[in-house]
Amino acid sequence: MTVAANQRILIGVFVTLLLISGCGKKDEGQTESSEQSPAANAPNMQGNDDDPAAETRQALAEANQGKDIKPVEMETLKSMLPADLAGMKRTNASAQHNQMMGFDMAQAEAEYQAEDSNIRITIVDYGNLSGSMKMGMAGWTMMQYNRETDTGYEKTITYKGYKGMEKYDKEAKSGSVQLFVKDRFMLTVEGNQITVDALKNAVDKIDIAKLESLV
Repeated sequence: MTVAANQRILIGVFVTLLLISGCGKKDEGQTESSEQSPAANAPNMQGNDDDPAAETRQALAEANQGKDIKPVEMETLKSMLPADLAGMKRTNASAQHNQMMGFDMAQAEAEYQAEDSNIRITIVDYGNLSGSMKMGMAGWTMMQYNRETDTGYEKTITYKGYKGMEKYDKEAKSGSVQLFVKDRFMLTVEGNQITVDALKNAVDKIDIAKLESLV
């Protein structure tokens, strides 16, 4: 299973948890005044008692200090993907904006090929799941982790000032490098029949400073 697939599964789990949490907040809120809610003045956040999606959005806004966070336009996110990599042609590029049960995020992805090797770059904007949800999305950014096996390793890293996770299997010649940018964007570069240096060179093709400036 790819890293990107794992991310999508994680998001689904969070949606379920947030829906449960949202219902709990509703019950507790019956004894509180609206002035006590951090998101009380946020737009489209009130009068939705029968709308689970609205309840989830409200719970997320409260978790994000009253901010109703919108993801970057998917076309803008797609423009961050390099047209090619060293010795590799881009064979496919796509972007999507997902709204489901109250959560709102965007994703752009591109694939690159050269003979038997390939690389996939994925940029996920967690949108209103960002900020306070950091522990669940990338808890590894707040710890040091290093694990080795007979054929490879996985470890936390700091690359160009950003917290990340690096994984590599020397036997399969496959691995991934992830960076968590501004507590909101997950940049993932993964590949097969490739070296770690090639993965990091692909990371270098992303203008991360520009990515940060999008919010």
